[in-house]
Amino acid sequence: MNIQFHKDQLQTLQPYFLEHLQELLRFPSMYDPSTIQAGAPFGTSIQDALQYMLQLGESEGFVTKDVDGYAAHIEWGEGEELIGVLGHLDVVPPGEGWSHDPFDPYVSNGKLFARGTQDDKGPVMAAFLAMKWLKDMGVKPKRRVRLILGTDEERGWACMEHYFKQEEMPFIGFSPDAAFPVIHAEKGLLDMEVTKKIEVEEGNSLTLTRFDGGERLNMVPYKATARVEGSSDEEIESLFDEFLLQTDYKGSLIEEDGEYVITVTGKSAHAMEPRNGINAIVGMAKFLETLPFSPSVRELMKWIGDKFEDGRGTAFSIECADVISGPLTMNLGTLSYQGGVCIMGLNTRYPVAVPFEEWFNAFTGSLQESDASVEIQEHLEPIYLPKDHPFVQKLLSIYEKHTGDTTEPMAIGGATYARALTQGVAYGAMFAHSPDTAHNADEHVMVEDLLQAALIYAEALYELAVSDED
Repeated sequence: MNIQFHKDQLQTLQPYFLEHLQELLRFPSMYDPSTIQAGAPFGTSIQDALQYMLQLGESEGFVTKDVDGYAAHIEWGEGEELIGVLGHLDVVPPGEGWSHDPFDPYVSNGKLFARGTQDDKGPVMAAFLAMKWLKDMGVKPKRRVRLILGTDEERGWACMEHYFKQEEMPFIGFSPDAAFPVIHAEKGLLDMEVTKKIEVEEGNSLTLTRFDGGERLNMVPYKATARVEGSSDEEIESLFDEFLLQTDYKGSLIEEDGEYVITVTGKSAHAMEPRNGINAIVGMAKFLETLPFSPSVRELMKWIGDKFEDGRGTAFSIECADVISGPLTMNLGTLSYQGGVCIMGLNTRYPVAVPFEEWFNAFTGSLQESDASVEIQEHLEPIYLPKDHPFVQKLLSIYEKHTGDTTEPMAIGGATYARALTQGVAYGAMFAHSPDTAHNADEHVMVEDLLQAALIYAEALYELAVSDED
């Protein structure tokens, strides 16, 4: 069967694509422990999104399977060999700073706005559209294709762990959850909880009663809040105004129930590159350091501000990089302080070619010197396929055919479901010119970019599932 893949052929499916993607985006599919129940291990909103995709798959004549609510798949074709396309339906909390309801999708100037448009519902629907288009054209695959839908990617990946305990592992596959041309390497990822306790001296004019910030480790925190008791000869309001004037932070300071309530806001971004955001926790610590608290509290605030400001681990003497995947990054994603106990959530991504123990032992040693302790929450080791691997080259050639771009395969700090495969890569769905808005307020994608990605996925699946080539 000779098929010519042209973007114009997909334009007739744009109304279908937008209708169903917007419906999917309306589900606030965030982890919600308050609604966990049988068949919905991460909450009912995530499960509603999963069921929507399964019903859509069934309506198009695909075979579907729900694996206990943890994950599911939409399958097409026949044959013993299985090709996997792995995406996720859960999203991070919207956070603040949106100019529109994050779960009321709308299109403006060719851009589709909503939480999940880029990460990862838009790319998932692009992969689904590619499968539908091929099926509608009468393509008969010699290998099976599974669109595998995860539901816990933004948290702990329990979805993939459960799914692959019961289901077949694809012999090869890709995840549409990053960027083109091909992501051939992903840094190691480590989530940690660092605890630092202090003895708070008495008799100071001001007391820091609480300090909280951040929502997720994989997001640069947008907001931090602090509550301060007491009175001071120093004018706190003027100090705060001066702080805002001299930095990129915004915020507010009010008196409430005999306390000062301080709010600092920065700029959210994906934790894979903390320097793309403005960390509100770091900003709050730097301001609190200037207030007349006890010496131990001020020292703690200075420690937080100094240690985590640069996003590279430099203050812990663990900065490192390689030519494959670039530098180590460290994001202070969450913080909770009360009564002399400070608990911090860190998301660190380390280079492919740098052994884990090499930098982690230095990090723990630095923490011990600061009377802090660390507990590992999750560790995903790096993945890597050489640039000249046949699978990488096949996907690369299809991308080049449709774009004319000869950019080489890339490495990223992000973590995609390619790590769940024995042999896989991330492949799109964003292009070099695409807005990078994942985890940000006003997340959006260019509709034309998703349609272009669907075209590339269609030819890739055709080559992988129909071609006689290995």
